[in-house]
Amino acid sequence: MFDTILFDCDGVIVDSEKGLSMIAADVLRSTFGIPAIASDFQEFIGMGEDGYIGGVVRKHGGVYTIDMKEEIYRQYIERAPSTVESFPGTKDILSRFKSEGFRIAVASSSDFVKVSINLKVAGLEPEFFDAVITGSDVEKKKPDPEIYIKAMNACRSSAERCVVVEDAISGITAGVRAGMKVVAYTSSLSETDLLNAGAFAAVAGPVGLYEVIHEYNENIFAG
Repeated sequence: MFDTILFDCDGVIVDSEKGLSMIAADVLRSTFGIPAIASDFQEFIGMGEDGYIGGVVRKHGGVYTIDMKEEIYRQYIERAPSTVESFPGTKDILSRFKSEGFRIAVASSSDFVKVSINLKVAGLEPEFFDAVITGSDVEKKKPDPEIYIKAMNACRSSAERCVVVEDAISGITAGVRAGMKVVAYTSSLSETDLLNAGAFAAVAGPVGLYEVIHEYNENIFAG
């Protein structure tokens, strides 16, 4: 029975993948001479900015440097209010889960500064959650399960009681490797791709998530 929900951030709490890829491609082209386009980033979603940006830079034969991430972050912070939005109903559904006694955490491979901006866009503060674990807190990024294990421990839960909410293949893999069930949002990839990656359910957004989690718990309770 689920009593702990571990949320990825980009593509789950906020609809940011399209905006971030456009900003990152713009910066790499205009500032660093890397001929990136937004679609280049698709295969690196969920791997943290070092993997996300660095993967595209290396794909084009470049050498990734930390100033690339810093400049993309700078522009992302400036442009996020107009390019990023939360999924409809996110704050209400998360508040409903909390009122029902669920423990909820963020487990994002992004650095804390970017996660904070995303949560602000969604009208949420880090203190709203039982735990916020970011790429700044782990040595190994998704698809390694470290971040979900840390989030689970911070919530004083166990793998069988946790459900992971993801939108990326790397994140689904991380959740499965942590011994957890995964519900995937279809915000970035097709339902078929998400289920093939190991998710046990795929939904369009927070309302579908609420229904799936309660249906699962009711079935477990009914035995």
